[in-house]
Amino acid sequence: MAKTGRNDPCPCGSGKKYKQCCLARDEAAAATARAAQAAAAPPRRPGFTRYLQIRDHDTDELTEASNAAANLVRAGKLDEAERAAHDLLARFPDVHDGYDRLGMVCEARGDHRQAAEYYRKEPPNNPRIASVLRDLVRIGDSGAVL
Repeated sequence: MAKTGRNDPCPCGSGKKYKQCCLARDEAAAATARAAQAAAAPPRRPGFTRYLQIRDHDTDELTEASNAAANLVRAGKLDEAERAAHDLLARFPDVHDGYDRLGMVCEARGDHRQAAEYYRKEPPNNPRIASVLRDLVRIGDSGAVL
């Protein structure tokens, strides 16, 4: 189907030029459709650059949540710590802290292989941090994190 030009006769049959008849209505309908499509699209995850630009409030929230999960591990409340770590991952998916806290939980439970897997887990859109962490984490033959 050919697109109607501004100076073409209006397809509604009024005899007027399209720009003087239905163009404004069609443009408004297209704008509404674009807005609905944008609202229905899944939100984009911020990349590493966005991670570096997190506002102070977000940084404080991240630090507080991460420290709370670590404190629960130290207190031996491992089920609560695991839930806090999953919450941390949900709230801050591009930051490694949630995986690190899950690793701490597994390590406290004696599951060193799973702990190492969490420590090596790559945050989405954050391969630079993941590669540094991969270099830092070494697994011995026994499966213990060294």
